[in-house]
Amino acid sequence: MNGELIQIKGLYKYFGKLQVLKGVSCGIKKGEKVVVIGASGSGKSTLLRCMNLLEKPTYGEVWFDGSLLTPVDPYLHPDIIKASHTFKKLKTRGGDDEEIIAKIKKEDLLHEKHEGKEYASLMKSFYKANYLNENLARAKMGMVFQHFNLFNNLTVLQNMTLAPLQLKLKTKEEATEQAMALLGKIGLTDKADSYPSTLSGGQKQRIAIVRSLCMDPQVMLFDEPTSALDPEMVGEVLAVMAELANAGMTMVVVTHEMGFAREIANRVLFVDGGVIAEENTPEEFFAHPQTDRAKEFLSKVL
Repeated sequence: MNGELIQIKGLYKYFGKLQVLKGVSCGIKKGEKVVVIGASGSGKSTLLRCMNLLEKPTYGEVWFDGSLLTPVDPYLHPDIIKASHTFKKLKTRGGDDEEIIAKIKKEDLLHEKHEGKEYASLMKSFYKANYLNENLARAKMGMVFQHFNLFNNLTVLQNMTLAPLQLKLKTKEEATEQAMALLGKIGLTDKADSYPSTLSGGQKQRIAIVRSLCMDPQVMLFDEPTSALDPEMVGEVLAVMAELANAGMTMVVVTHEMGFAREIANRVLFVDGGVIAEENTPEEFFAHPQTDRAKEFLSKVL
């Protein structure tokens, strides 16, 4: 795992006939701050949402802290392919193992109905040994959305304590104490009994962030957290995110805020056309982009 908290392996995502992700692989290490940038429609938000299975990958695997969140993709495991009926049948005709596997991948032959008991047993055993329930994983991955996703019929305090109480992670007293402490850190203790409709956009997003922290997550995922805000409110949200980053939180941020990427990120992923077209430190990426597409993108946003 090399310290990687999240691993994305060979990820493909289709919406009907539209292919949005095209074999993406990447890893997020513990403590890293990774910023994902790219033009609208490039696939960056879909990639983020696949990390905690808000979008289910069509092919590929998502791993969290060494555990598998998705079904096994046999194409990523040559040993499983070699146990298949299809592989054994092709092997009798001769040829190198890797060439046979490449042929199976290319022609999608593993999707035949009958692959034999050994293959099925290996798939089941691998899945059972590595699988982590997606709901357990989501409890460890905080998610902050573009449009806040607060419950308008609940007070701020009720919004913050709902999930820990429903999942029986904390007592009401413990959840309330933690929520009030977090509100104090962002200067919104006086809003505990207010309803979201009475708050500004910046206040709503700051509360959405600390609401996720009530679950004591190992990683925070941010999906364009400032894009729905008025310009004067962006700074207050970015300040909360910067404080989280400085405290050592693992973070993956889809954003158009290039200044935040420069200052906070350890690594920048530039997504274009459903693939990671470029990956580098912010210093290198912004000063010396390697691809023409990245150069074109930066010329328009900087």
